[in-house]
Amino acid sequence: MKKKLTLVILISILSSYLLLIVFSSYNIRNMGLKGAEDKAKIAAELVKDGLTAHMVNGIMDNREYFLKKIENSSNIQSLWITRSESVIEQFGAGFNNEIPRDEIDKEVIRTGKPYKQIYETSKSAHLRFTMPYVASKFENPDCMSCHTAKEGDVLGTISMIIDVEDVRSHGLNTSFVIFAFTIFMSLFVFFIIQKSMNPIIELFESITYVMSKAKDGDYSKRVKNVGKDKEYINVTFWINSLLDKLQETLGEIQNTVGEFLSKRDGQDDDILIELKSLVQEIADIHKFKKTIEFDEDKTQIYNRIGVLLKKRFEIDDFVLVESDKNHVNTVYSTFDSSQKISPTCRAFRTKQSVNSEQFFNICENCSKKYKYYICIPYTISDDLELMLHVGTNNIENVEKVKKSREKINDYINEARPEIVSKNLTEILKISSTTDGLTGLFNRKYLDEYIEKSVAQAKRTDSNYGIMMIDIDYFKMVNDTYGHDVGDKVIKALSKVLKNSIREADLAFRFGGEEFLVLLFNCDENKIDEIAQKIRVTFSQKSIQTAAGESFKKTLSIGTAMFPGDADSIWKAIKYADISLYRAKESGRNRVVKFEKEMLDGSNLADEF
Repeated sequence: MKKKLTLVILISILSSYLLLIVFSSYNIRNMGLKGAEDKAKIAAELVKDGLTAHMVNGIMDNREYFLKKIENSSNIQSLWITRSESVIEQFGAGFNNEIPRDEIDKEVIRTGKPYKQIYETSKSAHLRFTMPYVASKFENPDCMSCHTAKEGDVLGTISMIIDVEDVRSHGLNTSFVIFAFTIFMSLFVFFIIQKSMNPIIELFESITYVMSKAKDGDYSKRVKNVGKDKEYINVTFWINSLLDKLQETLGEIQNTVGEFLSKRDGQDDDILIELKSLVQEIADIHKFKKTIEFDEDKTQIYNRIGVLLKKRFEIDDFVLVESDKNHVNTVYSTFDSSQKISPTCRAFRTKQSVNSEQFFNICENCSKKYKYYICIPYTISDDLELMLHVGTNNIENVEKVKKSREKINDYINEARPEIVSKNLTEILKISSTTDGLTGLFNRKYLDEYIEKSVAQAKRTDSNYGIMMIDIDYFKMVNDTYGHDVGDKVIKALSKVLKNSIREADLAFRFGGEEFLVLLFNCDENKIDEIAQKIRVTFSQKSIQTAAGESFKKTLSIGTAMFPGDADSIWKAIKYADISLYRAKESGRNRVVKFEKEMLDGSNLADEF
């Protein structure tokens, strides 16, 4: 910058002075030439007046002496006069053949206009000047008195050649002096300007250096003090103070933002750009958190995380897997078919990431299915874990996960409290609606479900097959083997029920050793088939006692249909209970279907 500015100043000064030299030299030359021209005009007027005087005094024969005297004056190299044709006809050619010598003389005689011209070579400079002698009767003496001419006729010319070399030399000398003075003044002015500009240039270069570093993200550089002037000191202080505040503030913001986000690898060199990105991430994560706070359950949260991974991070071929102490469930999947993840998965077991690039065949199950894979476990709570599993033949999907791992972790961290909260809510809900011993729904859940099921059945013209189940002679088990063995019997029956019904069906522990099963959209033949299956399967179960003995138990089952047998589901349940009572009366270990005759004309139907 300093060299550039110095060159600009120097060129500007020299250009200005050179223009001044050219202008001055031009004016000096013109002034010299103008002087030579004036001299020529004076000499011509003297010749004209002298010749007139000679003619009046009758001594025209002596004009040659007079012309020589004029010619010998300063710088006149040559002087001659010419006569026009009318004068030659009247008075003759004159001395030394005073006829026009060249075309210039002829042109001046013809036009009556003076002629002047500079002739220059490298060694000499001359002025040619030719002036016409015009006849006029109004002059003194009257030209018409001697010449046979009309007013305005040209009687002849006076021509001369004047040496103007001294004028040119004087102009060149003057120009040289001006040039030398100009060079001196240019250098002097340049020195003064440069000395004055040095602090400004140094300050500018220092600011440029500091700002270029700041542009690249380095805010640690400071502007140097370049002078003692107050203006320089103030500018330096203001800029450095601003940079100090900026660096301190950015550092504090970075530390504060860092508390909310996972540590990033490969951060941007420019802290401003990095902070902009981090703040945007915090804003996005905050929106995500505010959204999941109002989700109904953790399933919705898992769906949002899955959509986020797919849309925001552009990850394909992945599943989200939830693991508690007892189960491993796929909660979100981009695969067309369900991907089964083993509870003994290495990532779950070690609580560390598993990557196909870590070691050859590090996970045998994944290696059989995919060329590339990565499993990242996230601890949600002591009893709950979530795992991101990516299995693919396209390594880009794995690279996307690795690149966005910290950002994904931030979203999982924000979702963790909500997942724990909603998981706890589900656990509390399940514990309040399920039987602790069997895991089947309890009477409370039945009361809640009945209202929904009746409304749904009426809207869709659906029906329910109802089974009331009782363990035969169960009191004898408790009295003989104790309540622990009785609990084993109840658990065995609950397991048989779970394995014998569909997901759309519901099994309840109705109370004690009584169980209720609601079969959705089940006809009379199907309910009898399922009831017989349950009865037979349970009768084949061996129950072990503490003493090492074993025994088997049987079931009595009563069935009814809703709305086939009753317009109220509670009435249908009561009818199934009547059927159960009839099964016990008729010998137990059997299935009895409800019949209207079982009411025996009682008012039982009117109770509902």
